[in-house]
Amino acid sequence: MSLTLLRHAAPLAIHRLPPTPANVSACTTALLATPPAAFRSLTITAEEVSLILPSSTPVPRAYEVDSISHDDSVSSTKTEAPWTAFQVAGTLDFSLVGILAQLVAPVKKAEISVFVVSTFDTDWVLVKEDMVARASEVWVHEGIAVEEA
Repeated sequence: MSLTLLRHAAPLAIHRLPPTPANVSACTTALLATPPAAFRSLTITAEEVSLILPSSTPVPRAYEVDSISHDDSVSSTKTEAPWTAFQVAGTLDFSLVGILAQLVAPVKKAEISVFVVSTFDTDWVLVKEDMVARASEVWVHEGIAVEEA
C-alpha cells in the first residue's frame, strides 16, 4: 500500500502531567479552548496525563502534587517541544497491518525519534522540529509521499 503523509505546519508541544482529577479537568478545558483545526490529543493512564497541543497554547496550570506519588519523577510536569505532526492521509481500515512499521522503520534507521498517536481513522507521527526535513527525505526515499496539509 502506498502511503501519503500530510505535514501540518503548526508546531506542537507534548506535555506530561500527574494523573490528578484537577489536571484531567484542566487538560480537557485546554483541549476545548484549542481551535478545532489544530491537532490535539489527550491520553490518560494511571501513571500520567499526556497532552498534545499547539506550542502556542499555554500549559494547563491545575498541576497539583497529591497523594498519588511524592517521587519527583512521577509528580512533575514535563514538556517536550517543538514537534511537527505528519498525518497518514485517508482513513485506515482496522484490517491493515504494518502501517506504523512502514513509517517508523526508515526513520529508526536514520536515528530520528518519533512520537506516534493513533486515532480511530488514522495515524499521526510527530517528529522533533529540527529533524522534519531529514525525516521527510527519508520517507520520500522509501516511496512515501510527503505533502503539506
